[in-house]
Amino acid sequence: MAQEAMAHDDVEAELLRHPAVLECVVTTIDNGAGTRTLVAYVVTEGRAEPAEIRRFLARPRLKADRIPRAVIPVSSLPRTDSGEVDIAELPLPVQPGRAAGGKGGADLSGVGDLGDGGLALVMALTSGLGALVSFLLTDAFWPGSTDLSAVPQPWAGLFTGLYVAECLSFGLGVGFLLFGYRRMARLGRPRALTVAAYLSVVWLLVAWWPQDNFYRLASKTDWERQAALVYGFNITLMIAAAVLVAFAVRERRSG
Repeated sequence: MAQEAMAHDDVEAELLRHPAVLECVVTTIDNGAGTRTLVAYVVTEGRAEPAEIRRFLARPRLKADRIPRAVIPVSSLPRTDSGEVDIAELPLPVQPGRAAGGKGGADLSGVGDLGDGGLALVMALTSGLGALVSFLLTDAFWPGSTDLSAVPQPWAGLFTGLYVAECLSFGLGVGFLLFGYRRMARLGRPRALTVAAYLSVVWLLVAWWPQDNFYRLASKTDWERQAALVYGFNITLMIAAAVLVAFAVRERRSG
């Protein structure tokens, strides 16, 4: 570990020259197939885009092969009892072709270089597409669940608004599922708690579309189905909310 740290001293020294970088550590990540990738973790003052930091490191500062493939902002650098940076506690980048649900905190496929504006746009488009697909498929999955022909106005309009909101929530959940983990990992909470909170956010968003459609088609006296719906949706939504409370109150890893 000490030899590896010395090997990256030049990169860390240049990172610390960036006006927004307060602390940093550079390491290599195993990409599989015998290849390794240089990755930098940075604690910044204020807002600093990873792509901008990588541009800062470009020549004449560093040669191309010494510029980290990913720059990962973290709230603090976890340390061992002896004060050394604990590399094992840092979020690993998500490699192309792998899911983000493991020990991942940043994207090596290029999504992370979009910046906040570009990522927000991609997520908005994905969410809109997910909402549209869910809206179009509602009658296919739950025939008659949104039939308001016998409901007078203004109540029919209000219920229509509810159905649209459920689809929008589902679409947003799909967008967050694809692009939300990296941002949560930046907050510096323990990896297991971050993954649980990330999945909880997704479930809190996507569950309303199937849940309400199932409920609308279930008889009030169908106790077996009612119990299954309560434990399949209501209880799990409560658990998801509790996980987010734990994530919110958990202190960041101290550096």
